[in-house]
Amino acid sequence: AVRETKAVVVDIGTGYFKCGFAGDPWPSCIVSSAVGKPTWETGSNREETFVGRELQNSSVPLTLIEPVRHGIVVDWNGVQDTLERIFQTEMKIQPEDHAVLVSVPPLCSITDKERHAEMMFEGFRAPAMHIAYQPHLSMYSYGKTSALVVESGHGASHVVPIYEGYIMRSITGRVDYAGLDITHYLMKLLNESGNALTEHQLSIVQDLKENCCYTSLDLTQDLGLPVQEQEMDYELPDGHLITLGKERFLCAEALFKPALLGLQQPGLVQLTLSCLKKCDDDVRKKMVGNILLCGGSTVMEGFADRFQMELARMCPGDKLITAASPQRKSSVWIGGSILASLHSFQELWVYRSEYEECGPSCIFKKCF
Repeated sequence: AVRETKAVVVDIGTGYFKCGFAGDPWPSCIVSSAVGKPTWETGSNREETFVGRELQNSSVPLTLIEPVRHGIVVDWNGVQDTLERIFQTEMKIQPEDHAVLVSVPPLCSITDKERHAEMMFEGFRAPAMHIAYQPHLSMYSYGKTSALVVESGHGASHVVPIYEGYIMRSITGRVDYAGLDITHYLMKLLNESGNALTEHQLSIVQDLKENCCYTSLDLTQDLGLPVQEQEMDYELPDGHLITLGKERFLCAEALFKPALLGLQQPGLVQLTLSCLKKCDDDVRKKMVGNILLCGGSTVMEGFADRFQMELARMCPGDKLITAASPQRKSSVWIGGSILASLHSFQELWVYRSEYEECGPSCIFKKCF
C-alpha cells in the first residue's frame, strides 16, 4: 500500500513544522509550531485549536502554547492538532493513505519514539511509518554517510558525530540555545537602545533578525565602524521605523559566547571541538574534513565563515573543513525526502499490522 502513494515527510521542530511529499526538493508546507487556545471557555465541550495562519486571523483572544520546547515535544495534543490541520487543509491528504517518515532529535527518548508511533498509527491510522534521527537526515541532504553534524535550529543546538551511518550518541553534544534565544537577545539589545518591543512582537523581531542582522567576522573592526555604516532602518507593520546599529551583529555573538545569554554552556565552536576531542582517531580523521552546518540559525549572513575561522584559529594544525549548503535551513526535511524516496529504503517502513501485532517495540527493529 505504501508504494502507490507518495510518502509524507514530517519534520517537527521547535519553531516550525515542515511537511511535504518524499521526492520533492522542498517542503510544501512550513507552519509555525505555536498553537492558540481560546483564552475563555467558548461553551462548547471541544476545545478549539488555532494553527498557522489562523493565529494571525483569529478574532478570539488566544493563549499561545508551544507544543515543542528545545526540540522536545511537551504537548502531544498540540502536535497532533497541528499535523491534522496540515494534512487536511494545507496538503489536502488523508494520512491513512500515506506512509509517514517522522524526524526526531538525536537524543530522543524511547518513550517519545513510542509516542510518535502511537500518534501516527493510532491517531492518524497511517499505513506505515519510519522514525529517523534529524542529524542523519541532515547528513543525507549533503550526500554523506560520515560527518560531524553541527545543527542549530530554533530551540536547541546539537553536535553529532555520525560514523558510517552510525550516530555516536554517547559523545553527542547538546545545548539549550538556538535561534529563538538570539531573537530574544536581539530584542533585549534593541530595548537597551531605547526601543520598547514586547514579547507580542517577537515574530517582528525574528523578521528583523532574518533581514537585517549578520555575524561579524571581526568584532573589533565592526564596533569601530562609523555609526552610519553600522545603521540600517527597518519598517514595523504599523509604519514606524526602527534603526538598528551595532545590534545587527552583536546578537549573533551569543552563539559563540552563550554567557551573553546568562548561560553557562559552551559556545557552538567549543561544543564542536570538545566533540571532536572525544572521537577516537579513526573517527576523528573522517570528521575533520566533514563538518556540516545545518539548521536555520547557521544561515545568518557571515555565520559559516566565522565558524570556520574560529575553528581554524583554535585548531591551526587540523585541516578542519566546514560545509554549508544553501538549503541548510531545511536540511532535515530535504534529507528525509531523499531517504523516503530511495528504492533501497522501502523495506524499512514499519507497517501498521506489525505495530498492532507487537506494539511500539517493532519500530526499534527497523528504525534505529
